[in-house]
This record gives sequence, C-alpha cells and structure tokens, in this order.
Amino acid sequence: MFCTNITLKVKNSYLMIEKYLCQFYYIWANNNNMKRFSILPLIAIFIFSLISYENLQAQSLELIGDSYVSGNPGIPIASHIIVKNTTSASIDVRCQKNIIDTAAGTQNYFCWGINCWPSSTYVSPIPDGVRTIPAGYADTNNFTGYYDAAFSGVPSQACAVVEYCFYPVGNISDSTCLTVQYNACTSSIFENEKKIFLGDFYPNPTENLTRINYVADNNSYLQIVDILGNKIQSFDLDNSGVLEISTTDFSSGIYFGNLISDSRVVSVKKIIIN
Repeated sequence: MFCTNITLKVKNSYLMIEKYLCQFYYIWANNNNMKRFSILPLIAIFIFSLISYENLQAQSLELIGDSYVSGNPGIPIASHIIVKNTTSASIDVRCQKNIIDTAAGTQNYFCWGINCWPSSTYVSPIPDGVRTIPAGYADTNNFTGYYDAAFSGVPSQACAVVEYCFYPVGNISDSTCLTVQYNACTSSIFENEKKIFLGDFYPNPTENLTRINYVADNNSYLQIVDILGNKIQSFDLDNSGVLEISTTDFSSGIYFGNLISDSRVVSVKKIIIN
C-alpha cells in the first residue's frame, strides 16, 4: 500500500505538471510579451517528471512460475520460480515468504541463496540468503518452495497458499511477488487428483531421450515449456504408463513438464537438456 501511495502521488503530480504546462503554453503562445521568455526550462521539467514516473513504474525483477502445484501427499510438494533481472546492472536479491493460508500440522519452507530455510524463516537472511543475479539474467534453478502436508507423519491433502516476494537488498518497495497454491481446497478436486501422478524425468539431465512415469485421467496431457513459458510440445495422456520423449530437436537449456488435467496445472517437473 505504501508503494502504491507513492506511485499515485507521483502520477497525480505528473498529471498536474502536464495540466499547468499546457495552460502556460496556451497563454505563452497567445501573448506577445510572454514570448520574450523561453519555454524550454518548463519543457525540461516536464520531460524529467515523465522519465521519473516511468522509472518508478518499472520493476527490477520478473517472476515466472506456476500459481498452482500439487503432488504426492506423502512427500513435500515443490514449487519452482524463475527470477529474472530485467535491469542493466547486477542485483543482490532477497526472498520473503508470506503465508496467506495453511493447515495445522503442516509446514512450508523454501530454498534461496546457498541454503534452504526452515518453516520459521520468513525472510532469507544476509548474506547466505542473498542471490546475486547478473544483468538480464534469469535464475532458473536457485529457488524452490516446499509444502510438507505430511509433516505430522500422516499423508494429507491439506492445502496452503503462500506468497513469495523477491526484491533488491535494501529496497523492499521494489518487490515482485508470486502467489502459489499448494493443493486445492475442495474435496472434489482432491478425489480427482488422488488418481493423478507425475514422476520425475529420467535420465535428467539428458541429450537425446528422456522418460517419465505418469498416472492420468482422460482429460490429461503433458505440456513441455521452456523457461520463458513458451509451449514446445504436448502429449496426450491416458490411464497410466511411461512416456518416452525424444529431445534431439530441443535446444540446450532448462524445460518444464506440466501435467495438465481439466485445464489446470496439477504437477510440474523440471528437465535439463544438454
């Protein structure tokens, strides 16, 4: 809210400057005596205000990731977020976790920097919880968020909603956030997802061929996307089995396999192509 208020104030000031500049120009253009004075300083002020406003609107970081993930209720569910530096300079980035909703007997934690941080940690500490991202670079494999619904020892279909925010060290007002929902909160979705499963890619990394185990329903398919979210290839799935994928035509890099059921992403797996 604080940052929003600043933005609104600057925007209103910018509009006011624009209004008065237009009024002054009208008077100046229709008054021969005032034409002795240069209007260039006022134009310079207007341009400076416009540039300042545009800079304030820009964010230094861009996030790419799924807003919904689910998986085997007996093991922690993982969420992967790509953090991209959109500026022309390196940025030291911290991560902040905001729990919007969760269930008793469960826990969530995240990995960022050089360590994974326990459920009691909400902001990645300095220096170990800081990641330096070069200018224009997308950090594709450093962040992982986890939700452990079986923390109490009993597998559960409990759900949680967690917001992850990333920002340059010392400038939390330049935060970029992504909200992730782990599992869903309606029993009908739970019953459907108990029948759906997506294993890990193997071999991974790979060069020419990879495989993945799955259990799916009639409305499921596997979609391969690159780190920018571009759709590369899709495979219809039915019942259960092992999907074999040729990667000879893939460029080297990081890709994600999204298991989609009833138009929703229910599981995400990462694969590296050498």
